[in-house]
Amino acid sequence: MVTYLRIAPSGAAAQLAGDLHPDHEQEWLASGVDREIIRRNVRSLEDTECNPFTREAEYPIAELLNWRVTRFGKQTRASMRGWWVSGVDPLNHWQRMDWGRFKPDADTPVLDQKKGKPAKYLSPSLGKGSSRLVLLDVPPQIWQKISQRFNVPIADSTNFWEWVWQNNLPIVLTEGEKKAGCVLTLGYPAIALPGIFSGYRRETRQLIAELAYFASKERSVHICFDYETKPKTLQNIFLATSRLGQLLTNAGCQVKVITLPGAEKGVDDFVVARGADAFTNLYESAIELEFWQASKLWSLTYSASLKLNQPFLGDLPYPESGLACIKSAKGTGKTTALQALIKKSAGRKVLVITHRIQLGKAICQSIGIDWIDDALKSENQHSYGLCVDSLHPNSRARFNPADWEGAIVILDEVEQVLWHALNSATCYQQRVRILETLRELVAVVLETGGLLIAQDADLSDVSIDYLRGLAESAIQPWVVVNEWKPELAWNVSLYDTKNPAPLLDRLGTVLQEEGAVFVCLDSQKVRGRWSSRNLETYLRLQFPQKRVLRIDSETVSDPDHAAYHIAERINDVVGDYDVVLATPTIGTGVSIDIRNHFKAVFGIFQGVTPDSESRQALARIRESVPRYIWAAHFGPGKIGNGSCNYRDVAQSLTKSVQYNIALLKDIDFDLDEQSDPIALRTWAKMAARVNASLWRYRREFRNGLLLEGHQVTTVTDDLEKIFGQYNDQMSGELLAGTLKVPGFEYLPVRHDAQECDRIAQVMSAIRTRNQTAEAIAVSDSPEITAEEYYELKEQANQTVQKRHSRRKHELQRKYNVETITPEIKLKDDDGWYTQLRLYYYLTHNPEYVRLHDMQELEDHLERGYGKISIQDVKLLTAQVEALRSLRILEFLKPEEKILATDDLVQFVAKTALECREDMKALFKFTVTEKLAPIAIVQTLLGKIGVKLTCTGRAVAPDGRRGGLRIYKYFPPQDDRASILAEWEKRDISMLQTLMEITGCNDFSEVEDWIGQSA
Repeated sequence: MVTYLRIAPSGAAAQLAGDLHPDHEQEWLASGVDREIIRRNVRSLEDTECNPFTREAEYPIAELLNWRVTRFGKQTRASMRGWWVSGVDPLNHWQRMDWGRFKPDADTPVLDQKKGKPAKYLSPSLGKGSSRLVLLDVPPQIWQKISQRFNVPIADSTNFWEWVWQNNLPIVLTEGEKKAGCVLTLGYPAIALPGIFSGYRRETRQLIAELAYFASKERSVHICFDYETKPKTLQNIFLATSRLGQLLTNAGCQVKVITLPGAEKGVDDFVVARGADAFTNLYESAIELEFWQASKLWSLTYSASLKLNQPFLGDLPYPESGLACIKSAKGTGKTTALQALIKKSAGRKVLVITHRIQLGKAICQSIGIDWIDDALKSENQHSYGLCVDSLHPNSRARFNPADWEGAIVILDEVEQVLWHALNSATCYQQRVRILETLRELVAVVLETGGLLIAQDADLSDVSIDYLRGLAESAIQPWVVVNEWKPELAWNVSLYDTKNPAPLLDRLGTVLQEEGAVFVCLDSQKVRGRWSSRNLETYLRLQFPQKRVLRIDSETVSDPDHAAYHIAERINDVVGDYDVVLATPTIGTGVSIDIRNHFKAVFGIFQGVTPDSESRQALARIRESVPRYIWAAHFGPGKIGNGSCNYRDVAQSLTKSVQYNIALLKDIDFDLDEQSDPIALRTWAKMAARVNASLWRYRREFRNGLLLEGHQVTTVTDDLEKIFGQYNDQMSGELLAGTLKVPGFEYLPVRHDAQECDRIAQVMSAIRTRNQTAEAIAVSDSPEITAEEYYELKEQANQTVQKRHSRRKHELQRKYNVETITPEIKLKDDDGWYTQLRLYYYLTHNPEYVRLHDMQELEDHLERGYGKISIQDVKLLTAQVEALRSLRILEFLKPEEKILATDDLVQFVAKTALECREDMKALFKFTVTEKLAPIAIVQTLLGKIGVKLTCTGRAVAPDGRRGGLRIYKYFPPQDDRASILAEWEKRDISMLQTLMEITGCNDFSEVEDWIGQSA
């Protein structure tokens, strides 16, 4: 065989010389690779060949792999055989690349000295950091297919890869040449990496030169690595994809990840088994890198100690001690399995920890122990359940971890329990103590032969890692994975509409024609147009003859309401009602097993809760009745800076706190020593998961339903979504019902547009009426003292009047005023306090904000006994200083004309863009080049609750109207003047007190004293 490459003409790579044996060609054909691609790039090699011209022995494999060959004095080794692949070189005018890869035949293996087993592939031994990639030479017919797919003409181009590079076409990155060849055959430009870590140099964390050449701005890059199940390999894939994807993102590429569903390992196996269309679906459904990263945080990669596939867990062989982790779908009897354990463990203490009171009460009743309220009244407080909010020594439970030596501790819905402990507002005041107590409890239980049980339908590595991190010694979890999925799939109608009005129209039809309905909601308060409060009003007005039960945090704690303490008796109660409205307050673990009563389940989800929790809520009704769902496109409650990358979330938060600490001068505070890195990392991972869900809420909701095996029909009036391209005849047939499109329902077939508009208007009017009524009720409610307020907060029972008095007291403290008008309450509901506070500190003495932050930090440290929960620290000095540096105050000049081209506007936009990372960290504001300068200004002004108003247009250069818009600032007409005056009195008094204590003569000396005393 000839081992030398011919010199290639300009614009074309040399053909590989030599033979391609049938078995090697067949191996590539079996991977779905075009025959011409194979023949252009692959050849067969043997260890010893004879040069036909010189008749001398040659060693092509050794030469290509840069091995040293010893001709004499050594025993002759058995002959080696295999195939060699190489492509074209983008760094050498697209000529044939000298570098390539060799795969030995199975019967002539080469031992991998490091792994101690035969090497699957071999690359040239050129030293560390010498690996490259393979760009397979592409034949004309494949080039034409790719040209047609992406609608980019070949024109006068003479080299395929140069054409791909010049036209910035999307590329797919695979691990392995056969996989790249398969994807190329389908009509997608694909580049082969020799390994998942081979796209960049580990030492320098830079893209390899060939890949950097293609990493041009706005290029779409799809990463498609193998399907794996081994925990270590999964971790490596996550790490490699994340690092490679981030480097490509930094270069300006738009990175997505293709996830192979299994069981086929490689993309070539997938295509051969399932066909080209299946890959096209994967390609088009690929998700952005940061969303993929967040989705992987839901993974459970721990090896299962026990694998099951059954509808009910039954009696599990729990260990006597240690950490037991149970992952099993909703409705598979996780709580029932505990009953047998508790019965067999008579005499051992049992502690149940939940995140919802109603859920906790139901579990305790099921396993035969008291809830904390009843336990406190009993002389025997041997076992009980409590909400994680009470897991600290200052709670009514007076919780002491030392009391639970050798106990069985159950964390039910552990993912939500931990998220609640790490992030919920109800844990804010005692979060450090709660997390410290949890750490002590885990350590005590595991060190004294106790059993810690963590169970959840969505159990992930994140929760297990956190619990293991709390243990003082290494512990291997006992993991049960029940792979069973419900066989009775739901028929789901997912409304792809701007608001839930059509869904309510459908609800009315089902209610009138079929019977009772169960409605899941994630919003309760009257400020939400589609909340439980407002929907109750709507339903009572529209269907006065129907019986409506509202179950939310207000009704379950009101002794005068039918939903009071309903969790323990829910199956006995709901059958008496035609409509049941339920918010997350009853908990996802509460099962409603009543049969033949509810004819349908409806869901309206604004994105207040993650899509996973909302889907669990839909499963409370165990019967497989139809589900009708509306979910918002985007959720409002993003966490931290809103990123889906947990490292970005954590780093942004840390940066913000560090900025503020630095501006507080010489304060003696060590962020690393006085915060918990394990808690921060876990919080950031869970926050990233929530953010990923909320950014694309409706899409993630739909994907989750499909993954659970349900049949989803999209209800929409968007004909392009249904058909792509369509004509009047098609839309007419669709409306008449003579044409059906699988997976879609045309909205006008069942819903009248005018009726839907009427419903939306009615709901808006109801919200306004209910908000106003509640604001008046709060304003008129009896005033209470601070002592009464704290006593009231601890009470489980809350009447409507008590809630209003609590709210009034909170507003009085927040705004530092005695009179709470309905207007203040309404504005506070819309987030006015946060804006007004920043406005105050920006427009007043700079010392005020420093005093605030000093007091805020001191309060955190006092509550946490010298430590803080970093996610709770909300300091303002850095925000105020940033707004001052941006000269935002210069916009607050009444009647002054402002144009988008003004130097001040351009300065703000330019500076914000240059400091975009700081803008995101401090203001949760993502600044991009696409944002207009005036939009950036308006967003920053919105942070202090003001805006510029467009008053007209300037005269264009040609003398006509219609030039640039003219903006002016008009001072807001509200109650702020009196409130700000009260705030300033408070701060002046505080400064004067400090001056008296320290002997300072003016405010500047106080500032120096603050730094010295800290």
